Amino acid sequence: MFKEKFIPVQIDPDLCIRCERCLRACKNNAIYFENSLRHIDYTKCKGCLTCVQVCPRNAIVITSVTTSNQVLTIKIDHHKCTMCKECLKDDGSFCPNNLFYLGKAKVNGNETEIIKFNYKVVGKCKGCLKCETLCPEHAIIPLEYEI
Repeated sequence: MFKEKFIPVQIDPDLCIRCERCLRACKNNAIYFENSLRHIDYTKCKGCLTCVQVCPRNAIVITSVTTSNQVLTIKIDHHKCTMCKECLKDDGSFCPNNLFYLGKAKVNGNETEIIKFNYKVVGKCKGCLKCETLCPEHAIIPLEYEI
């Protein structure tokens, strides 16, 4: 699944009553007034959609829902994984943040090498899902949730 890069909200000036709830709710200071109209600074907006939730007039509309998913973790199906080690490339061609590593696990009482996902830094995952599409065995499964 491909995620769009643009921020998914717009403010309808005809519905906005300038109550400033969105302004106060935005943790990134992405919403501002200009010429008595509310605007969004897309360089600051992270697409959290808090502004949409607090608007009493539904003046902030979502223009794209594909950016609202967030990766919780990456599951690796070790039954499908052939240990080709494509995911371990550190040049960013597989995973831009190099979140996969070679680890050890006990399988049938024996310690063996397996590919692992560094779930402790899952926040670094940008949701590009290159890993899912580039894995030759389709052993990498991103787990997502919708905001």
